[in-house]
Amino acid sequence: MAGTIHFVADAGIATVTLESAGKLNAVSVAMWQELRGVFEALAGDAGVRCVVVRGAGGNFAAGADLDEFAEVHHDVASGRRFHLETVVPSLAAIRDVPQPVLAAIEGVCAGGGLQIALACDLRIAADTARFGVPVGRLGLPVVLPELRLLLERLGQTVTADLLLTGRLLDAMQAREKGIVSQTVAAADFEQRVSETAHAIAAGSPLAARRNKAQIRPLVERAMQYTAHELDGSFDFLDSADHREGIAAFIAKRHPNFTGK
Repeated sequence: MAGTIHFVADAGIATVTLESAGKLNAVSVAMWQELRGVFEALAGDAGVRCVVVRGAGGNFAAGADLDEFAEVHHDVASGRRFHLETVVPSLAAIRDVPQPVLAAIEGVCAGGGLQIALACDLRIAADTARFGVPVGRLGLPVVLPELRLLLERLGQTVTADLLLTGRLLDAMQAREKGIVSQTVAAADFEQRVSETAHAIAAGSPLAARRNKAQIRPLVERAMQYTAHELDGSFDFLDSADHREGIAAFIAKRHPNFTGK
């Protein structure tokens, strides 16, 4: 079954659900594109006061769909297109939507899934949630526009910890490191998400949108990069380590990295 994005709206609250059955809601190219379209449409919907993003089946999202990497990471040109024309605009659409966005996180929230969660304004995690960016196992550095999102939301120390160790954090560790704003027992998760979304929706839409709009530029001004630095962040796509990482994942074996 191909992955998809589900959308429903009720009483001023929109719910966007990631679903990719059997893949922990790994996000395919089509899902990235659909996600962008949903949020671009939401930007013009004055009737929606809060957006909730979640995953189906007890997981948020395991990241990008690695079954597609042979195509989308075939070379520098294809990788550049995938990230700059698909992933980055989709994350920007979430961040740019004027309504407050709440990520409701259960189970796995890793890689591109964590990026989607971080593009949201607030994050609530069930105690089943696990967080990480284990891309080093694939020989995959994070390209600059996506790295900036991690740094803005998590800071240098937490970002370096997740990228360099590849470890997964549990919900309590994520709360301690500021990745999520609330953690809650799985049995109380749905109620807490509903209460938080309704509290946001009950507030002044003008104040919520203005506060959101003013926070972002103040944070972003300190995190600029040059066109040359952006080009350099895609060089890894021609590396032996990246090819080995993807091959090992597909073959379900341990990678043998050489640093080249």
